[in-house]
Amino acid sequence: GMSRGLYDTFPVFREALDRCAALLAPVLRQPLLEVLYPAEGQASPIDETAWTQPALFAVEYALTELWKSVGVVPQAVMGHSLGEIVAACVAGVFSLPEALRLVADRARLMQSLPGGGAMAAVMAPLERVEALLAGASAGVSIAAINGPAQTVVSGSSAAVDALCKALEGEGVACRRLPVSHAFHSSLVEPILDEFEKAASAVAFAS
Repeated sequence: GMSRGLYDTFPVFREALDRCAALLAPVLRQPLLEVLYPAEGQASPIDETAWTQPALFAVEYALTELWKSVGVVPQAVMGHSLGEIVAACVAGVFSLPEALRLVADRARLMQSLPGGGAMAAVMAPLERVEALLAGASAGVSIAAINGPAQTVVSGSSAAVDALCKALEGEGVACRRLPVSHAFHSSLVEPILDEFEKAASAVAFAS
């Protein structure tokens, strides 16, 4: 249901999302719009990264097209993780078809990794989380710093659970994220060579 109201209301948004869906059709086993907007009673694989990443890219890209249609044209764009690829596309680093191909490859490669990873949003500043990690067993990485009081961690399920238990024991809220893998941790490194090959096939511009 992500962005369904925008899709139903704004033709510019709908056209951009439809364009992304058409470009992704040859590489996704299930149509993007069925993943985003499943029929009533139909399950969606949205939490599996092979679909999550293309869906996020398409929605973020369509949002930029919507903003531009009402006169909001950025001088600069930035993003984190998948958002970096959207920002690069919007900035003209590569074309929309190339960006979507890269995203689909990235998502497919990450989906191919073994399961058993986890991520969690910790409602605490980076320094406090780092201090706890220093005294903990290996297996957890800082994945993102979302703000002064929210840090995302990533790693093996057991290590993330142990960290969350320690944090909650100190009164710090910790929420497991609905992800299929431990992104932004050492557990994704086995796909780096293949991803580099995929990226090297893209024509990059200044």
